[in-house]
Amino acid sequence: MVFANTVNGQGYDVVLLGQVEPTKIDVDKLQKKLDSPEYARLAQSLREIGLYSATDLMATYAGNVADLKPWTMDAMINRDRNLRLQYLAGMSLNTYTADPIYINMTAHSRYPENLFVGSDATLDALRRAIHFPSAR
Repeated sequence: MVFANTVNGQGYDVVLLGQVEPTKIDVDKLQKKLDSPEYARLAQSLREIGLYSATDLMATYAGNVADLKPWTMDAMINRDRNLRLQYLAGMSLNTYTADPIYINMTAHSRYPENLFVGSDATLDALRRAIHFPSAR
């Protein structure tokens, strides 16, 4: 799965999350944790970047393996013995192409029907909050 930290709706950073078993994220349970005293520092840190709830956090969802297949279909596999990515990253320094890359990456993304669980109200709010950018 891909979660994206966007700035003004434009690509910025991504977090990749993977595991072998199917994933279920209980948004209501996550909110209860964020509301608890032991997670107060984490909740404050999230508020500092504009994420005020578990719904806001999960609304950073940007896609899953099925969504990304068309985008990665012809991609070369990078391996430890190949420094291609490091070389290309150096050539792309200060090119500011995160937004078009993010738009292309999420072109086939859809709301993940089987990923999130929670109350109907929470899931409805999450469905409204998840947005995938489109090419301009």
